[in-house]
Amino acid sequence: MNERRRILHLISRLDGYGGARMLRYVAASQALAGDRVIVAALSAVSSVARELRETGVAVQIIGSRWPVDPIAAARLSLLRRRTRVDVVHAWDGAALMHAGLSRRTAGQRLMATLDELQSRRRWATRIVNTFRNRVDMFVAADELTENWLQAQGVAARRVEMIRPGVPRSAPAIGSRADWLAQLALPADAKVVAIAGPLLRTNNVDEAIWCFELVRVIYDNARLVIFGDGPDRARLELFAERVSDPGCVQFLGYRSDLADLLPHADVYWQLDDSPATPWALLEAAAAGVPAVASDTRAHRAAVSPDRTGMLVPMGSRAEVARATDELFANPDRAKRLGAAAATFVAERWSLDAALASYERLYERSSPSLSS
Repeated sequence: MNERRRILHLISRLDGYGGARMLRYVAASQALAGDRVIVAALSAVSSVARELRETGVAVQIIGSRWPVDPIAAARLSLLRRRTRVDVVHAWDGAALMHAGLSRRTAGQRLMATLDELQSRRRWATRIVNTFRNRVDMFVAADELTENWLQAQGVAARRVEMIRPGVPRSAPAIGSRADWLAQLALPADAKVVAIAGPLLRTNNVDEAIWCFELVRVIYDNARLVIFGDGPDRARLELFAERVSDPGCVQFLGYRSDLADLLPHADVYWQLDDSPATPWALLEAAAAGVPAVASDTRAHRAAVSPDRTGMLVPMGSRAEVARATDELFANPDRAKRLGAAAATFVAERWSLDAALASYERLYERSSPSLSS
């Protein structure tokens, strides 16, 4: 490399979910390659910020009190001027807005990564229309976002489609028997896993209702929920009221989720997220067959009866039926899981995503390329 690149990544919330995951992989790989990398966040989960710092990435929490915060924009202007970065990379609509409002130092390049979830947020169209001429390159995480950006007047040559990537899953750490014992679950437990931020919009309470139907057939079934969020307290109380003690367990945010997922028998994704959920991809990479609601975003990651099972949105009976099929036919479940791991490795490869981002950075800053 002729000169170490100076890169500033900006995100509205640095946590363990969604686009923040891809940012963390990109930033860590750049730091490993010798770039000077800073991640600035309007807000952050302290444990996630600490994990990122351990990879050699500097993390700075800017702080924000309002959706449009001129104080945060001023702080970002100071950071851009003080660090003299070559590239500023915004990872969501709010980050792009604050990057656009902050003062740009001469020669700095501005990039923005958006997905369909971001494109549907309030003010997304106005943000892109206001700041599109200040952005040197947009990254669309999916085809619909690519088309949406072009519909907003962004030239096709300034839009690059890069799918998010997940790493190949390593063998599970520890034995399944030890993991079950640690959670005080029966040795013959049939485990359903859910992962993601605990928000009302993610239909976790609906999943708990579905799980109670499964327990009618399998009294040794257990539901483990990975993730944290503002809806956790309500969901824990709900689970206490509708299920027996110990049958539904909330394990919180786990940075080692990829190491734990292989212990599950089935993974559920029962929400209607417009963007393909990261945890669904991680479960597939871990070889865990999924039962997912039949939405466009989930069809991108689940091929019916080949890598998992799709069920009508909101159909508790179909969720129970599909789960019963997988529990009752472990050989079939194993085949679906293996096919899911292969599919994700081919279509959602982390190595491929990182290579695509590196080529994009090289084009954006040719004088600083390797």
